[in-house]
Amino acid sequence: MINFEKVSKFILSDISINIPKGEIVGLIGASGSGKTTFVRLACGLLTPDLGRVRVLGKNPVNYRQKYFSDVSTFIVGKNLLDKETSVIQNFEMLRIMYGINKSEFYKRYNEISEMLDFKGYEYEKVISLSFGQKMRVEVAAALILEPMLLLLDEPTVGMDQNAKECLTKILKEKASEGMTILITSHDMQSISNICTRLAIIDKGTLIYYGSKERLRRKYLPKNKMTITFEGEMPNIDDLPINRYTIDNDKITYEYNDNYISSSEVVEVILDQTEIRDINIEKSELESIVMQIIGGQNEFYRSE
Repeated sequence: MINFEKVSKFILSDISINIPKGEIVGLIGASGSGKTTFVRLACGLLTPDLGRVRVLGKNPVNYRQKYFSDVSTFIVGKNLLDKETSVIQNFEMLRIMYGINKSEFYKRYNEISEMLDFKGYEYEKVISLSFGQKMRVEVAAALILEPMLLLLDEPTVGMDQNAKECLTKILKEKASEGMTILITSHDMQSISNICTRLAIIDKGTLIYYGSKERLRRKYLPKNKMTITFEGEMPNIDDLPINRYTIDNDKITYEYNDNYISSSEVVEVILDQTEIRDINIEKSELESIVMQIIGGQNEFYRSE
């Protein structure tokens, strides 16, 4: 779907990445790291200074107008909708522009408008909406085209928790249907909930690309498991446990999951005693990213 070969533009330097069909990829990094430049290159708004960009097997600069309905883009600050026109009129203009069947289009519209909860102001002009309301309808406008590839640049900015959760549900459904999605963000919680793969950019350099689990195993593989047991004190001397603490009928184990899995720990304990409760804590993505980039960049958690 998206292929960058040794691409350089502005702060981006020697970026090589391949994003296959059906993945939801989170492109994360601090402000100024090159995330928006990446999106603009992918949708054909920019030409690389060096290297080659291919989207759907084509040069996006040359084919941007021809395949626009196959590649839908949302970029904060780049309006998709006419601010002097009502929300519903804007969507009707999109339908006419892309020649979408009316009944099919409004079936999509009703589903998206209900999930993102903007039916209550669909007859208001876009200019009169709050920032959060505007974000909902702009993201919906990118989604409603049912593209093969969806590029979202900071789509959760200004959204409340309910809207973020609804957007997460929609994107997961679309990916299961075969849509490929790239999301740029420094909202680590939203990225964690949505994406199947992560790409981390630091000062224009791609420093990681792969699954969330591989990221944890590679950079911060420490897990913590707290078990409430009933019966004999379990013996774990033969297990590669880093440390453990005991508090009455609770034991907390710290271990590296590159050497032993959670299921292996549980299996050994179950052979010796009865387990009443288990709680497993894994390293948060924000902590891992901050460790990789040295803690110098600014990220935020969703409120």
